[in-house]
Amino acid sequence: MLKLRIALGLASIVGALTLLNGILQGARIETVLYRIIISIAVFGFIGYGIGIIAENFFKRVLEKEMGRRQETEIIDEQEPLENLSTDSEFAPFTSGNFEQISRPKE
Repeated sequence: MLKLRIALGLASIVGALTLLNGILQGARIETVLYRIIISIAVFGFIGYGIGIIAENFFKRVLEKEMGRRQETEIIDEQEPLENLSTDSEFAPFTSGNFEQISRPKE
């Protein structure tokens, strides 16, 4: 969508400037229309190419930024090793370990 916006914007600006230039120079209507059509076509294609380049650039910048944010979130979510206790043993849930279950108070 960015490509089309850039192409249409550039083509319309150039078309308006060409119309203004043709009117100021006193050119015939056919000549002005011909110049406007050629200008809009050429600069529309140029604007579309500029839009493709800009869109690819912004995608790369956005992907880099998203990668940095994900790395930061992963680092922030990790618990420091100091908070981990090495004294705890693995206690599987068996019929003798009912005190590990917490029940809501009724």
